Amino acid sequence: MKGLVNKLAVRAYNMTMRCEGMWALRLRRWLIGLQTGQRLDGVNIFADVFLEGVDGLRIGRAVSFNRGCNFSCAGGLTIGDHVSIGHGTSIMTANHGFADPAVPIQLQPVEPAPVTIASNVWIGAKATILAGVSIPSGTIIAAGAVVTKSIEQPDMIVAGVPARPIKSRFG
Repeated sequence: MKGLVNKLAVRAYNMTMRCEGMWALRLRRWLIGLQTGQRLDGVNIFADVFLEGVDGLRIGRAVSFNRGCNFSCAGGLTIGDHVSIGHGTSIMTANHGFADPAVPIQLQPVEPAPVTIASNVWIGAKATILAGVSIPSGTIIAAGAVVTKSIEQPDMIVAGVPARPIKSRFG
């Protein structure tokens, strides 16, 4: 029965992806909460946010997913409280394997690698966060940054391609 409810919730979510208004925000929040078994207090999922593999998604309170985001959650995506995610951001939680030269990359197994975003993080517009990355609390990811490896220190401003810490928020 749970499988049927999840399938219906996914289809209903997909039908509301282009819808605007507070009713759509509330409905998307409820549908994702239904699929993940979470109560999503203060979570806003704006139009055109694509969430794939929501079984691997864990969301804290007061998280904003702005328009045009694309998240692969199947490998495990954990987002803390009070996180703002800018327009057009992409987060991947899996990589294609490529170890066997005799097999086309497209046909090699997908390797899950969870992404963890701590509380109080701001991710700028069109940032990309790749599989296996951890982002500590207080971090700001600049618009357009491509985060290929975990950030070690909290409260850093991170920018560039590939992204690297450029300075502390407080010094």
